[in-house]
Amino acid sequence: MPELSYPHYRIQADGPNETGCVMTVVISDGVGGPLPGTTSRGVVEALKEQLVGDSGEVSVSLVLNEIRATEL
Repeated sequence: MPELSYPHYRIQADGPNETGCVMTVVISDGVGGPLPGTTSRGVVEALKEQLVGDSGEVSVSLVLNEIRATEL
């Protein structure tokens, strides 16, 4: 797999009986910015909530991987 661009999100959903999935999501805003009323974080948070569902049996972790520069 080619190296991912930054920032990217990693979502891991784990359910009962060793079921689950792992997703890596790269979201890029368009030239004019994000869709009206949305943010990259809001999109992945909504996906996280969708995976959690109503059963209470699914645990979901969301990790943001980014590079930051700090002037010394």
